[in-house]
Amino acid sequence: MKKSIFLLLLSVCFFLTGFAQTTKQESIKELIHIMRNDSMMNKTIDSMIPVMVNQMQSQMKDSTAKARSMEIATMAMESAKEMMPKMMDEMATSYDKYFTEQEIKDFITFYNTPAGQKYISVMPEMMKDLMGNMMKNYIPEMKKSMDAKMEALKKKEKK
Repeated sequence: MKKSIFLLLLSVCFFLTGFAQTTKQESIKELIHIMRNDSMMNKTIDSMIPVMVNQMQSQMKDSTAKARSMEIATMAMESAKEMMPKMMDEMATSYDKYFTEQEIKDFITFYNTPAGQKYISVMPEMMKDLMGNMMKNYIPEMKKSMDAKMEALKKKEKK
């Protein structure tokens, strides 16, 4: 009798644990859908192409390579888009790892508000602006810093 009650309780615990995880997974899927993450990622990737092309062209001296930079950037972004289903699965795994079910539900509530919807709609353009500014303002500075450090390292190795 005690064994039967124990097994029944154990079965109920497993059932409830599985139910809770399923509910959390469903909430995560709903959040990803509400946030339009697939669409947002597509728009972000598309907005990165011109930035990448400009950056590549600014560093190239060969006119043939410059002409092909758009083609190369587009191919790179298309490859990224092909991996999106896997990236979406990774995103769901990360949400599951870092957020509780209640936090996921709170995000869902927020993203269903006008402010949340505006955030979703402007995020691709914000990312485009940020990427453009980073490429224009910080990458050249970082390159200069790295060149100086590499030169110092070469001098140190010669000694």
